[in-house]
Amino acid sequence: MKNKIIITLGLILIIIGGVLFFINKNTTEEIVKLQELNINLQELKYEKEEKEESLKKYTIDEFETFKKDYEENNLPDIYLTEFLFDGVSTYKTYDLDDYVEGGNDIEQETFKINVYNINKEGIYKLTGEVENSMIAVNSNNLEGDIEIVLNNVKLDTGSKKVPAIYVYNKDITYTTHKVTISLEKDTENYLEGGKLKKISLIPKEDLDNYQEKYQNDASKWYQDYTNYYGIYSNSEIENILFAKVTADEEDLQDADPVYYYKASGVISSDIDLYFKGEGSLEVKSKNKEGIETKGNLSLGDGKGIYKINSEDDCLNTTTDSKENTSARNDLTINVEKLIAIVSTEADEGDAIDSNGTLTIENGLVVALAKEGQDAGLDSNNGTYINGGTVIATGDMYDEINSNSKERFLVLNFGSKIEKDTIIVLTDETDTPVFSYKTDREYTNLVYASSKLEEKTYHLYKNGEVVGIEIEGYIDNIESYTKGETIAYTSKGTTGIKPQGGDGIRPDGGNTAPPDKPDEMPNMSGDMTPPEKKDMDNNQMPNNENKENVNATNKDFIIEGIANVFNGVATYKEA
Repeated sequence: MKNKIIITLGLILIIIGGVLFFINKNTTEEIVKLQELNINLQELKYEKEEKEESLKKYTIDEFETFKKDYEENNLPDIYLTEFLFDGVSTYKTYDLDDYVEGGNDIEQETFKINVYNINKEGIYKLTGEVENSMIAVNSNNLEGDIEIVLNNVKLDTGSKKVPAIYVYNKDITYTTHKVTISLEKDTENYLEGGKLKKISLIPKEDLDNYQEKYQNDASKWYQDYTNYYGIYSNSEIENILFAKVTADEEDLQDADPVYYYKASGVISSDIDLYFKGEGSLEVKSKNKEGIETKGNLSLGDGKGIYKINSEDDCLNTTTDSKENTSARNDLTINVEKLIAIVSTEADEGDAIDSNGTLTIENGLVVALAKEGQDAGLDSNNGTYINGGTVIATGDMYDEINSNSKERFLVLNFGSKIEKDTIIVLTDETDTPVFSYKTDREYTNLVYASSKLEEKTYHLYKNGEVVGIEIEGYIDNIESYTKGETIAYTSKGTTGIKPQGGDGIRPDGGNTAPPDKPDEMPNMSGDMTPPEKKDMDNNQMPNNENKENVNATNKDFIIEGIANVFNGVATYKEA
């Protein structure tokens, strides 16, 4: 009898356990379902539980209502605002970049834009075409992940003052939460926008003391900029939802405050950001960078087509490990195709720039820097090309690590290659391997490919090339009529990189600047900023007189992974 009771109780417990498991399983599925929202940006609607609803919207006139809902944790998972909320106040359009004489006389207008605010973990599937809009993701204190799926999205902020997508967090080292931007298969997506910068995180309580830091000419600048100082109190600054930034010494110009927050790209993130998917994404910058993170940036999962046109770096992980020893600043590229082009009208810009390690794993990568003082590929802790096909141009060469897995060659030209010049590499049987036609001047060209073998190659300038062109690059050449033979003077390490890292001049001398101080300068001292200095020819590689150097080595022999050829110029008999 006792055994029968035990067996009966056991069966009851099993049944109850099964019911609980079934309920829990369905509950979990329901939670996931609730978090998968299909959002039509154009119609301001979303589907939830197969029911169509309108997005809740807060206008500028309803800001106090919004703030109350925010403080009471009563905001929807996704909602619309006519302003970007930083945790304290609405964002103002004016910043120091807009300085004009008598700046205090210009009224600060409240920033008006449709902001799609994502406020909770989940999958958000976006579609539609909108203007004067942006997407803002509050990742503070979230433990689950957010995935933003782009399904034929065309979004233009209509302003150079804000990013198209901004993922924000107080803590740039926050890794409990993961944000991913996915490209729906076979879709075309387009984002256009600028940067956001809120300066003057100088507490009201410290304003009088801060003014005393500016002396001499800087005191006049301070008077011009007084409407940018003392915007927040100490307690308000603690409540700001965005990552705060400390300027380094060389950035302190024109009476800039030391502390501010910023988002420098069309897509900006205060934390790690991941991209994946089999669609395409075009990013166009109205101001500054293309895609920028203060954490790690992982572009692609072996798939995806990306095109980035920028007014500064196309891709950039920005956090300086010297300023923040726990910095996450690595950049990994693993795509089907990446075209990264800095505008020829930009002030500056590396095509791909990592303040940590730069690793290229796969894909066709075309990276064109701004002429003058920038590199196609730039990193502080080493660049590694482990796969794919890479062509990068610039006037600086930042050394690629010889521990890379893919063979690469670097051509350091004796004089600048002019716009529309065709460069062709052939093998020892004069079969074309690759060709590149420039849309800008450059001094250094990097080419990496699995096609490169340990053998002899020849280089030509101009001639006629027939093939499928991608931003001037052709690797499947159908036919080629030889141009002018190009040779080199020496083989070895070369380059120059004045912005940081270990730069090497063509003559072998070190051009790297002295290390920045580990700590910020004492604020009690003179805040007069250093004078701005124009770049002169003495700071740049002098390539103008190398045209007549006898370049006699016309056999470009590939040996091992790293192959750097110096003084590349017209071939002349020894």
